[in-house]
Amino acid sequence: MGLFDKKNCDICGKEIKLLGNRKLDDGNMCKDCAAKLSPWFSGRRHTSLADIKRQLAYREQNATKLANFKPTNIIGKRYKFYIDEDKKQFIVSSASDWRKHNPDLIDISAVRDIKITIDEDRDEIYDKDANGKSVSFDPPRYEYEYKFNVDVDVDNEFFDDMKFELTSDRPDSPESELYCNYLYMADQIMKAILNRPFHEDRSKFKYPYSSTYTYTSTAQEGEWFCPKCGNRNNGSFCTKCGTPRPEVFEPFFCSKCGEKITDPETVFCPKCGNKVK
Repeated sequence: MGLFDKKNCDICGKEIKLLGNRKLDDGNMCKDCAAKLSPWFSGRRHTSLADIKRQLAYREQNATKLANFKPTNIIGKRYKFYIDEDKKQFIVSSASDWRKHNPDLIDISAVRDIKITIDEDRDEIYDKDANGKSVSFDPPRYEYEYKFNVDVDVDNEFFDDMKFELTSDRPDSPESELYCNYLYMADQIMKAILNRPFHEDRSKFKYPYSSTYTYTSTAQEGEWFCPKCGNRNNGSFCTKCGTPRPEVFEPFFCSKCGEKITDPETVFCPKCGNKVK
């Protein structure tokens, strides 16, 4: 058969329109039928027609089960975990009307592991010399961005990984409230699904931590995260490394140029040299 020869979907029998073919290992499928497959499924081109039909049957059963799914706990902002704590089941979806999209209903007992990793992206900030050429500051300055990635390892016949980014707005500092909120989400996910806390690893970060900055969790008043090791605490000292609980530093703005000051040790504005303390 030629590239533009007429083809029919081996699932529904309808004619496949131009650019609408989704090739299988031993057949053809239209894009409408392909849209019914699990969003976590990959490797379609190397999957047999028989296996695709089995998956579509599973997806129909999944839609029926979702009718009785009633989440009692929701964790996340863009991608969200919807958890039925009574039936010990959950779904993950980024759709506002998630029932319409038929997300896979997963038994918590089918989860083998969850890995939540935090990636740090660092880009240097440059100044301009007298000739307008970009030059490094002395010492160099950087801007940071942090991405929380989730990988749920599940025992499912049609897929075994549910990978997505937890962050919708990426924090620019591990010392920010936004970063703290995502830490709390990660901890909630681990406790709800695997009944164990999330342990943050800051060992690879290049961010220049302040020795006095801390932030409080929006989940529980009085909680704080150690600026040295990241451990969640409630008392006056970190229970993991012994670091004293520092005083909360509130960022402020230079009165002369408006530069945001985020380092409590700053005496002179890094942008205009104005004395801020």
